[in-house]
Amino acid sequence: MLSLHDPQVRLVLLNHLTTQLTDRQTEELAAAGIGGALLTHLRKLTTPDLGRLASMRSLGISVAVDCEALKAGVRAVMRMHEAQALETYFVRHGASTSLMSALFKMRCKRTLQRRRELGVQRAPGRVSLPDYSVRERIYLAWRANTDPSPRDRYFRLHQEFPDLPIAVLEVIVRDFEADI
Repeated sequence: MLSLHDPQVRLVLLNHLTTQLTDRQTEELAAAGIGGALLTHLRKLTTPDLGRLASMRSLGISVAVDCEALKAGVRAVMRMHEAQALETYFVRHGASTSLMSALFKMRCKRTLQRRRELGVQRAPGRVSLPDYSVRERIYLAWRANTDPSPRDRYFRLHQEFPDLPIAVLEVIVRDFEADI
């Protein structure tokens, strides 16, 4: 249990108890030691009275944290940040709107908007491809990477060939895959 000492946090919690909790949650409140009569009295208090109650140091208010759920939530937020960073990387390094749609479920308008936000310019039309020997090396690197995530495969491929826009890598992979 974590003790809460900040009067403002305590006031928010007391206000939540009095206004947000419904009668269906009375079992949870009873388990926490707050019976029906006490809840009725709390609900009758005015906001200034709740403020005074929250400021009383003798009133012990603690919260319990579900650590496993907290860890899972933190991991989910971190995965979101990683996905956003990867999305930004792809936009900055010239991924096509079709690849952004396939890998990030990002609409064309959103990709174009992100390009503008990041100051990324792309020449219109088909991308120019390097000579055939470089294309072969790119495809061999693609095939050597067995990661099941296409995002990660394209990211690693671009790490090996950083001078080429991701759209060029995409065209090369797609063309070689079509020949197989």
